[in-house]
Amino acid sequence: MLYLTTRSSRDAYTAQRALRESRGPDGGMYLPFRGPSFAPEDWKELAAMPFGQRVAEILNRLFQMRLTCWDVDVCIGRNPVNIESLGHRTLVAELWHNPGQSYDYLARELAEQLLNESSCQSGWLSIALRIAMLFGIYGQLPGDSLEPVDISVISGDFAAPISAYYARAWGLPIGNIVCCCNENSGLWELLRHGQLRTDTASVPTILPEADVAVPENLERLVYEAGGTDEVERYLASCRRGGTYAPSETVLAKMNRGLSVSVVSSSRISQTISSVYRTHRYVLSPGSALSYAGLMDYRAKAGQARNALILAEKSPALDAERTAAALNISRQELNELF
Repeated sequence: MLYLTTRSSRDAYTAQRALRESRGPDGGMYLPFRGPSFAPEDWKELAAMPFGQRVAEILNRLFQMRLTCWDVDVCIGRNPVNIESLGHRTLVAELWHNPGQSYDYLARELAEQLLNESSCQSGWLSIALRIAMLFGIYGQLPGDSLEPVDISVISGDFAAPISAYYARAWGLPIGNIVCCCNENSGLWELLRHGQLRTDTASVPTILPEADVAVPENLERLVYEAGGTDEVERYLASCRRGGTYAPSETVLAKMNRGLSVSVVSSSRISQTISSVYRTHRYVLSPGSALSYAGLMDYRAKAGQARNALILAEKSPALDAERTAAALNISRQELNELF
């Protein structure tokens, strides 16, 4: 498989370069020249495979590797993701049942398997790992494997939303992608009002992973909507610290299949508390952001299709804040697990 970058479609690069380099020589972000394509019958066949085999299949196609199901199982376990139901057609994918209690642990272990060395995942590798995990997770969901399932994720640096965007384009039955922001709502301003102030500083909140004013991976969405010329317009705005305003045509393409919800920090604790009272389930602050954002999207869209929330961190990693939201002690919180 050959790769190009978001800033030039003239030069081609090998999969190994895309695997090991955070950016291309021109400063652009790597992406496949032509991504994998899964027809419905192909996905049904893939969905019937074990979790590790699905992950291996995607990574092998992207990086021309020869990973086996066993390789993946040794890295992250045979069942690294637990699926919980909160009722009302809402599922939670818990990616934190591991020694690191987070998705980052799974990504780090898989990256070391691919690179044969300890590495910080960045660039295309970080996106590819997320895509592979989504294929693993969606094959684990109950019900008809061909039925589209919405997904709600933290917007942050836009790695999670753009990974779902690519996976859907390649044939994974993802419905709408709900991007959840806190007070750092630059993505909302762009997709809803057609403008993004590139000089805006991030506002520190209780959820650092969401505190991104101008998402790094937004360049990927700009490329998908308008190609390299539009990326240059976007970068020019960034360089001068100005306002990026795409055309109506480009903006419409950006919004296709994407929704943005803005959830204030004050609602996060309220959401943790209300979900526990209703479902006896403990959300982490990050998962509470995604849950509240999904509820806002449903209320606005007037529909409640099956939906998935990605829970990337254990509530225990923010035990003090979670316990405070539930009005219990940290010891009582530990007993809930």
